Amino acid sequence: MGNLLSNTSTEGRSSQQSGADNIFNSDNTNSGAHNILNSGNTNTINQGDANPTRNHAEILQCLHTSQYESHRNRVREPVEGTCTWVMEHQKYKDWWEKETSGLLWLSADPGCGKSVTASFLITHPKNKQNAIVCYFFFKDDNEEQRSATFALCAILHQLFLQERSLCLYAEEAFKCKKKGFVEKVDTLWDILVKAVAEGGCGDVICVVDALDECEEGSLDQLIHHITCLSGPQTSHIPLKFLVTSRPYRKIERVLGSPETTIRLKGEDEVNALTTDVTRVIDEGIKKLESYWGRPGGLGYLRNLLESSADRTFLWVSLVLGVLNDSEDDSTEEFTKIATTAPRDLAELYTKILDKSTKPDKARRILNIVVAAARPLTLREMNVAFKIKREHNSIKDLGDLSEGFEKVKNLCGLFVRVIDSKIYLAHPTAREFLIKGSSSGHGNWQYTLCPGDSNFIMTDICISYLSLEEFESDPLVLSFDNYLQKYAFLDYAARHWTDHFRDLKDQQMELFEFTRLICEAGSGRFLTWLQVYWFHVEHSYECPKYCTHLMIASWLGQGTVVARLLGDGGDIHTRDEIYGTALNLAAIREDEDITRMLLQRNIQAYFYGKGYNILHVKRPLGGSEC
Repeated sequence: MGNLLSNTSTEGRSSQQSGADNIFNSDNTNSGAHNILNSGNTNTINQGDANPTRNHAEILQCLHTSQYESHRNRVREPVEGTCTWVMEHQKYKDWWEKETSGLLWLSADPGCGKSVTASFLITHPKNKQNAIVCYFFFKDDNEEQRSATFALCAILHQLFLQERSLCLYAEEAFKCKKKGFVEKVDTLWDILVKAVAEGGCGDVICVVDALDECEEGSLDQLIHHITCLSGPQTSHIPLKFLVTSRPYRKIERVLGSPETTIRLKGEDEVNALTTDVTRVIDEGIKKLESYWGRPGGLGYLRNLLESSADRTFLWVSLVLGVLNDSEDDSTEEFTKIATTAPRDLAELYTKILDKSTKPDKARRILNIVVAAARPLTLREMNVAFKIKREHNSIKDLGDLSEGFEKVKNLCGLFVRVIDSKIYLAHPTAREFLIKGSSSGHGNWQYTLCPGDSNFIMTDICISYLSLEEFESDPLVLSFDNYLQKYAFLDYAARHWTDHFRDLKDQQMELFEFTRLICEAGSGRFLTWLQVYWFHVEHSYECPKYCTHLMIASWLGQGTVVARLLGDGGDIHTRDEIYGTALNLAAIREDEDITRMLLQRNIQAYFYGKGYNILHVKRPLGGSEC
């Protein structure tokens, strides 16, 4: 990219060049642009000091793309004695004792303890000499837990932390692509296989939970690699995978081959799951007795709960929660709760939410939780819940000093607060809320439209970034102190662009409000742009000057670009690093926006000089490559 825009070579830009070539060379009228983009010297990466100690630290930093430790902490601790049936199962033993690589797929229905079992197996596998255990937990409610690249980065990070010398196997990719090497499933997989095959680290066990919650694009690539482990080229590699998922047909089609997969069907293990559910009930009753000060006095609940649990840990935990939250601990009340709790999970969710004293406020919280790109903290939710478009200042939001404790009161057991972050009780809770092709029952099931939830979240983010504090007190130096001062800035700055993109046909409803936060040179614009650039576009240098048209071209906001071009104004403005909006669209490989800008004769800048791409017929600045 450095050769496209200026004489300065910026780390990470060269990978964009080939894409820009293709965009500008997409038809005959642009033939000269192809030559311009290939003119000058090839931009090479400065390998610098090959000191493995320094590179080890940098590589680990690149691979630490997610808080995988805290993601595992979302999973409940297993009750003593549960989950052990898996290790005693012959299918598990067959997989574990194989001298070659292999895949074990543990499937089970929703709410039957797959994630708890996966977490258990990370720390309680049978002893195996020199075995290294790595893990990742997929969840579709968090952008850090949706992609296979995040999963492989987490696995490599754990592997390299435990075996420092293996970091050498990432050196070549790191030197060639710098931070970009973590963005490709194939690259990360090749590093993993080579490190395990040649590194002499012994057996490596990878536990991957909820494979069905991985985004489809990267899921297909990951499954392809995992299922190929047993092939003739890789079967000798001491790398094993244990994955869990629901028994979905789409997963079964690609994982179900007996040649590549050992499958343990949890949905068929009736006796084992029933025994574990009974242990969970016993533990829950003991805690209730302790809470209510009635040791040994609630044993009558055991049979009532066992008769309705149907091997579902989730149902048991929800009903135990209702019992715990009851204001009346009489035998009559507890018996009523246990016997009238709907066996159907959807009906139980409805009953929990129907208890909310302020359903409109509860629905706003649920819209925010469902649409959020990552789980919000209590402080962030406090701001998101309160802010409205008409607010001009932080002061208008009222007292924000205390944590948002209303969540539990408004939504009850439907949400969980873990480490001051807000989550839905279970993935099935999200499925219960999201509107689909089927019609729901009651006041809650299938009542949230993803588009509406996303519109609410976009409006919240833009309203927050529009507050006058970001104009009068813009971010200058200290990120940490500034983000601590403004609780919702980190989320809003990083994610408003994605929420806005997903609005699609609704973008113009909020277009006028985006003008305020995208005004060139304003404090509001510079504040969110610095936070966004630091966290999202960290491979590139932050532009020194950007207009609304330029940032919209960079972000791929085609509808906004068309509107701004129609409005006129100075459309030829350029940044000293990146050039004009046309340069930015080319770097991002956005052909549609590039064509729109070319039609308005916007120039592109190379080496500080402007050119009309449509009129260029020969290479500039050197011989043609």
